[in-house]
Amino acid sequence: MAERNILLLDNAVSPWGDYLEQFFEDTRSRIHRVHDGLQASSVMSKIRPDIFFLDGSLVTLAFGQKLKVWRQTNPGTRLFLLSPLPPKAGKDFPSDDIFEAGIPFEAFRKKLVSRLPMPEKIRLLVVDDEREIGDMVADFLKDRTAPAFEVDYACNGAEGLEAMMRKRPDILLLDIKMPVKDGREVYREIREKGETIPVIVFFDAISGEEIAEIRSLGGKAAVLEKCSRQSAMPEMLELIKKTVYFG
Repeated sequence: MAERNILLLDNAVSPWGDYLEQFFEDTRSRIHRVHDGLQASSVMSKIRPDIFFLDGSLVTLAFGQKLKVWRQTNPGTRLFLLSPLPPKAGKDFPSDDIFEAGIPFEAFRKKLVSRLPMPEKIRLLVVDDEREIGDMVADFLKDRTAPAFEVDYACNGAEGLEAMMRKRPDILLLDIKMPVKDGREVYREIREKGETIPVIVFFDAISGEEIAEIRSLGGKAAVLEKCSRQSAMPEMLELIKKTVYFG
C-alpha cells in the first residue's frame, strides 16, 4: 500500500505537530509540516497530499482561493481545519470538517475516518486460535456497506499464511499467541517477503518489548488489546478503516 502524505499548516508552537505524529505513528503515513501559505503551496505541488490539516487563522484570501482550485482538480484530497477561518479567507472554503484542540484520539479517529474515501469492499483476514473472535468480527461486519466487508478466518499462523497466498487481504487482524505458528512469526514472514499488507496486532497480553520486536521487523503495525474499551466492535471498525486507508 502506498504511503499517504499528510500536510500540516500550523503555527510553529502549535501542539498539533506532536499530536498528529502520535496519532499516525502506527501507520505508513508521512507528515509534512509547514508554517505559512507560501511553504504550503510549494509542498502541495511536490507531494500532492492526501490529507491537509490547516490552522484556519493562517489562511489568507489568496491561499483560500488556491485551495478551492486545488480541491476542484484533486477531489480525493481531504481538507480539515484546526481552527475557524477568519473573514479574510473568503466564503465557501472547501473544508471537510473542523477539529478542536485537545480532542481525544478516539473522538479524532471516529470523526476523521467518517470523512475518508473508502474502497467499496474491504477484505479482512482474522488469524486467531479463538474461533469466536472470527465469528464475532464477521457477524458485526457482514451487513455493512460503504464499505462492505469480506471476512475470512484462519485458526493459526500457518493457516493464515496459506490463506494470504490464496487471496490477498486488504488488512490482517493478527493474534500473537497461537499454536503451530504464532503471530510474531507470521508478521516476520510477511515483512521478509516485502508485503505491505496493513496489520492490526490483536492480543490478550503482550509486553512493550514484544510490541517493539514486532515493529522492528518493518511496517508499523497497529496494536489493539482484547477486552479493552478500544477493542469494542465500533472502535475496532474505526481502527480497521484508519489502518486500511493510511497503511
